[in-house]
Amino acid sequence: MERIQLVDPRLPIILTLGHLSAHTASPYGYLRKVVGRKAGRYKRVLFRKKVPGRSQYREIHIPEPSLLGIQQWIAREILSNTAPHPASFAYHPNSQPVYAASRHCGCKWLLKVDIEDFFHSISERMVYDVFVSLGYTNLFSFELARITTMVRQENTSDKVSDKWTSIPSYYYPNIGFLPQGAPTSPMLSNLVMKSLDERLDSLSRSRGFKYTRYADDLAFSINKDVPRAEVGSLKKEVNRVLLDEGFNPNRRKSVIRGPGSRRIILGMLVDSDTPRLSREYKDQLRQHLYYLSSGAHGPAKHASVRKMSISTLFHHVRGKIAWAQKVEPMFGAECLVKFESVDWPPIGQR
Repeated sequence: MERIQLVDPRLPIILTLGHLSAHTASPYGYLRKVVGRKAGRYKRVLFRKKVPGRSQYREIHIPEPSLLGIQQWIAREILSNTAPHPASFAYHPNSQPVYAASRHCGCKWLLKVDIEDFFHSISERMVYDVFVSLGYTNLFSFELARITTMVRQENTSDKVSDKWTSIPSYYYPNIGFLPQGAPTSPMLSNLVMKSLDERLDSLSRSRGFKYTRYADDLAFSINKDVPRAEVGSLKKEVNRVLLDEGFNPNRRKSVIRGPGSRRIILGMLVDSDTPRLSREYKDQLRQHLYYLSSGAHGPAKHASVRKMSISTLFHHVRGKIAWAQKVEPMFGAECLVKFESVDWPPIGQR
């Protein structure tokens, strides 16, 4: 109890699975089955990756309703009271991609490194260590790790999870991983990455670089001219640290950009004093607004050409404008005025 309070007095005092059952109004027997991998199914959804790693698809796993409610409670009552490393700019309040990009504005050299299969690389053991670091008992931390991770039923190549084999109902041959799609996964990923963020931030500072991480996107920059070999040397060290921490760099998405080339982070240009939208992004948005406003086209025809419903097109373009407003407010405001002048069909007819 004292260990939890010493970490952060806002963290709830929960010592056992029975306590969690009472707090979440979930049946104790159901929680035991989830921990034993006998309950807590996920719906699997696949999205094709733009730049594939080991897989052509990104897997999203959506927890069943009973498990979803428990994970939402853990995210709200436990994980929301934790803080990631200052270099992390995703999955926590008051953090946005624009803030990460702003750290690199005016850079001369930019190194971008991507982590392959980010969420699936975060193991049940790593999650267990997070809950232990928050002051929870070893057994309850293990139970929380099981509740917030999943296993592939068909995969027998994962390392055997031999922790707590003295509890027969908890034994399971395969170790779990963090499911992308669970409400607990984003904040848990930040906490798991905290030690790696510390190492990479220290490494960057020692070489005069700035470091940020947005989920699995790592960025390093320097605002003075240095030999390209120096950036290449940093890249090798970063890859070594990643491998040492149990992560694989996606070499297809790791790039070095220097003077004379476009430096882009999270879709934003950072070669000037403030983040900017790319010309391609602006042109695409202008094109949408032109066809939407044109008497010869309009929402119905434009949606048909784009093979979208009018409702999908509405939200797609509105989302692009919202992003433009965050990066370049004046341009975004102009686009919003044009968007709102479009003769959209009534909601029920879209």
